[in-house]
Amino acid sequence: MANTGRSRSAGSSSRGSKSSPRKTSARSNNSRGTSRRTTAPQPEESGFSAAFKKFAASKAATPLIFIAAVLLIVGIDLLVSWNSFELFFKILGIEILIAVVIWIILTLVFSGKKNKDPDGGTAEDEV
Repeated sequence: MANTGRSRSAGSSSRGSKSSPRKTSARSNNSRGTSRRTTAPQPEESGFSAAFKKFAASKAATPLIFIAAVLLIVGIDLLVSWNSFELFFKILGIEILIAVVIWIILTLVFSGKKNKDPDGGTAEDEV
């Protein structure tokens, strides 16, 4: 009877301090199984959306979008001014001034970020 008491106490102490090896191996096998699952293949896009994504990724997209935006703005300005050329040129001039100011601000903001080093200093050499 002394042997049964020892095994119970040894078993209960090991249960309290450690988890059984079978439980950990079951958990590790389970986590491995979930990482091996693959997703269903995504259907390939076709038609206009696929062609537009390819066009947007090309180098020709930026100039063509710029030209289209300029033509759209000039067309809207002509519609607003009702062929009154003085009003058309005033509106266009204001739009150009706004665009230039925004471009200068964005240039200053992004050039300031580019010149900074990761450690907080500037990229220029200090003497």
